[in-house]
Amino acid sequence: MAAVAFSKVEGLGNDFVLLDCIDHDPEQLAAELAWARAHAPAVCDRRRGIGADGILIVGPGDGETKASMTVVNFDGSQPEMCGNGLRCVAAFVAERLFGGSGELVIDTDAGPKLAIVELAGETVEVRIDMGPSRLLGERRPSSAEGRSLLGVSMGNPHAVCFVAGEAQPEALARRLGPAIELDSVYAPDKTNVEFARVSEDRSIELWVWERGVGITQACGTGACATAVAAVHAGLLPSATPIDVRLPGGRLTITVPRDPAQGVIMRGPCRRVFSGTFERASFQPS
Repeated sequence: MAAVAFSKVEGLGNDFVLLDCIDHDPEQLAAELAWARAHAPAVCDRRRGIGADGILIVGPGDGETKASMTVVNFDGSQPEMCGNGLRCVAAFVAERLFGGSGELVIDTDAGPKLAIVELAGETVEVRIDMGPSRLLGERRPSSAEGRSLLGVSMGNPHAVCFVAGEAQPEALARRLGPAIELDSVYAPDKTNVEFARVSEDRSIELWVWERGVGITQACGTGACATAVAAVHAGLLPSATPIDVRLPGGRLTITVPRDPAQGVIMRGPCRRVFSGTFERASFQPS
């Protein structure tokens, strides 16, 4: 069987194996998705595979969109949306079609998203209209040890908790994230889990336990959901860029005054390297 070409891409350390399937027909695209879901744990393994948080499948557009994005998590599950992955896909498609910068719409499982790709020297910055957020209400899952979490949908579900005092977002995300993700109050879809602190400089320190992945260096939709939660709680203002500090770097999130408008995410991404692999190298887990 012919070798499969791939690109290793990352946004703030949230990294992916990107498969270019823009020229595939629907049957080929479905077969690629099925293969990716079955083999994701092997492909994404950081010791025996390529190493990544997930797989991005870039498919054809539908005329109004330039391309489509399907995400497969490390564990083979298929989330509705991935903000860092979307920035990587937008930059990849803009380079493939325009040779660099450009404005384009990418279709996702959470609907079409407008992206503006800008080149600043060796840096690729992508601004994306992530669409309107949706508040899902507060819940107090038993696994949260008495803490209340605000549910926010960015096309995928998030549960956000703000901490104060000596509580550490990283420690809480690592300790409580796995159980909260699987808590019965979030069944059957499970949830992403955010622990955050608003700093004196009005930025947000954020650690995310991603559904189907675990702790990651960054989560674009998590940053958006947390900024929305901060505005909803009156901790930060709307219509003002919010600096969200993740382990892998910073994203800028703007929450609109009108909840019917889209949340804006801006941040960097890059292609790390390209290569090929043989499918026989990876066996389903």
